[in-house]
Amino acid sequence: MNEMQPAVEPGRVVPEITVKVMVISIVLALILSMSNAYLALKIGILTSASIPAAILAFGILKFFRKSNILENNLIQTAASAGEAVAGGIVYTIPALILIHYWKHFPYWECFFIAFTSGALGVLFSIPLRRILVNDETLHFPEGKAIAEVLIVGTYHQLGLKEILFGGFLGGFIELFQVGFKLIASQWQWFVLQGRTLMVLGMGFSPTMIGAGYLIGFEVGVSLFFGALLGWGLCLPLLSHWMTPVVLPLSSMTDTWQENIRYVGVGAMLVAGLWILFTLLKPVGKGLRSAFQLVKQPYAHGFNQLRTERDLPIHYVIVGSFFFLTLIFLLLQQIFPFSLLHTLGLHPFLFSLGVVIYIAVVGFIVCTITGYFSGLVGVSASPGSAVLIACLLITCLLLKELFHASMGWSVMAAIPIFIGSLLTGIGAIANDNLQDLKVGQLVGATPWKQQVMLLLGVLVAAFVIPWVMELLFNVYGIGDVLPHEGMSLSQALPAPPAAMMAALSEGVFDNELPWHFLWCGALLGGMGIVVTQWFHRKNKNFSILAFAMGIYLPLSTSMALAIGSFLGKGIELWMKKRDKDFQERASQKTVIFACGLVAGAALMDVLLAIPFAWAHNPDVWRLLPMGWNTMASLLSVGMLLGLGICFWRIAVKS
Repeated sequence: MNEMQPAVEPGRVVPEITVKVMVISIVLALILSMSNAYLALKIGILTSASIPAAILAFGILKFFRKSNILENNLIQTAASAGEAVAGGIVYTIPALILIHYWKHFPYWECFFIAFTSGALGVLFSIPLRRILVNDETLHFPEGKAIAEVLIVGTYHQLGLKEILFGGFLGGFIELFQVGFKLIASQWQWFVLQGRTLMVLGMGFSPTMIGAGYLIGFEVGVSLFFGALLGWGLCLPLLSHWMTPVVLPLSSMTDTWQENIRYVGVGAMLVAGLWILFTLLKPVGKGLRSAFQLVKQPYAHGFNQLRTERDLPIHYVIVGSFFFLTLIFLLLQQIFPFSLLHTLGLHPFLFSLGVVIYIAVVGFIVCTITGYFSGLVGVSASPGSAVLIACLLITCLLLKELFHASMGWSVMAAIPIFIGSLLTGIGAIANDNLQDLKVGQLVGATPWKQQVMLLLGVLVAAFVIPWVMELLFNVYGIGDVLPHEGMSLSQALPAPPAAMMAALSEGVFDNELPWHFLWCGALLGGMGIVVTQWFHRKNKNFSILAFAMGIYLPLSTSMALAIGSFLGKGIELWMKKRDKDFQERASQKTVIFACGLVAGAALMDVLLAIPFAWAHNPDVWRLLPMGWNTMASLLSVGMLLGLGICFWRIAVKS
């Protein structure tokens, strides 16, 4: 596809923001926001919402007499904002539950955190658009793929059948796994020999298998080796050396599952900081050259070309001031000012300082994540590394400020609030720049994309806090279970939020198990060595995925790995065919996997409603508790059936 010739010429005016576009955008943003909120809590990895949104959009638009590619583009732009908002708020806010500062997710506080940070992410990235989307050193891999899907799909109805079939199948399997409990979603076997605890596990969730297919073989292998090292080696060794007496199996299981998570947090910290360190030089070099051109777009007055019209800069300034003012007012509600008074800090001045800090650091974060988006794409962008760096800096600054004694949960909560706002800004900017690149390739009007992004942020901010509260009440998060009788094994891990909670606690409290964090840091260092070895062999190894493999439950890591291995097997089989067939088969299987993930995740959210009402996730159970072997056998059959579905879709391409 030639970037110099967009699908719709700059001089041609076609309908973009229409009533049907607004309605479809809101519906898809709601659906994809809910599914990605679940994914963020379950595995801490988000799948791209842009391609599923684009395919569903042109399928729906076929029912209208007149539609065009730019309408389709605006729909996917708004819908994909839901994924970014999920990354911003669901990656961070659950940390307040994990440190026991919040007992639940207060709706309006969560809404305003998501909406204000997301809106600032859109506004802050507007001045960067002309700089970054025109930088020849930035390839925007996902942006080009999305643009290709829009162009091909608009005229050939690419993948609609596959994504609908995947969504139906994923939802159907999840209903029988999570709802009726006829099929096992996971299998784990713990063995205790003296003081040595060993575990075997497997996962069968269609959400995880589909997500594993999408993240690719290299990331799947990295997760697999992280799980193997953390759960297969560290768990037996550490439990043997550090358990003072022989304990019952149930007590050992709960204790060491939590301890291994701290090992994973240590590994994730090292991995994130390493990624940030390795990218500082190319990012700094690219931004220096890019900002030399920052005044050029405005030097000759307003460019009348439709494809170069952003929201006017005075709108950006006024809008930024408005949302920063909302943040200032929000801080009055969520910051523990009664305790800050005891430290001699004036609430007004403290809030003002925080708002200025968010504005300055937020724009820097926006610039860096936007550059990452162009460099490696949205999904591969190391936003968590930026989050770690921001949180560390914020914690250290606040620790210097808080000299007097103060409850550690309160002290840890303040940087989490600030970090959630900065993460929301960065997550939206990361997504926004990719969407604006898509718009450049298809000939969209930038200011209309920016308006639709703000709409997508608003819709996602309305629904995601409700989804978080619903899932928390049904499953729990981390080691926090809101109701008696809930199982820790069913709790949602929320890896990025757990990392934030552990990091904030670690700065303000000396009771954190540092020995486990240092053990994880050592494993992270080993992962860096392995990464460099693979790099010399011209192969990829994801250090962050390796660290997450240690942290995530074994059943989750294994299901993700199975999905990635399945994708690799189909890729090897397709090498025997011609390139056109390979491209079609790859597109259709990826689209099927997107549908599988979205359908299963959405079914989980829908099932949470009756479960929350009954305060029991087993209320629809059909298979007796003792029939676990039968459920596991059925899950193996289901896994084979999924593999056959992927293979048949590839064959029929």
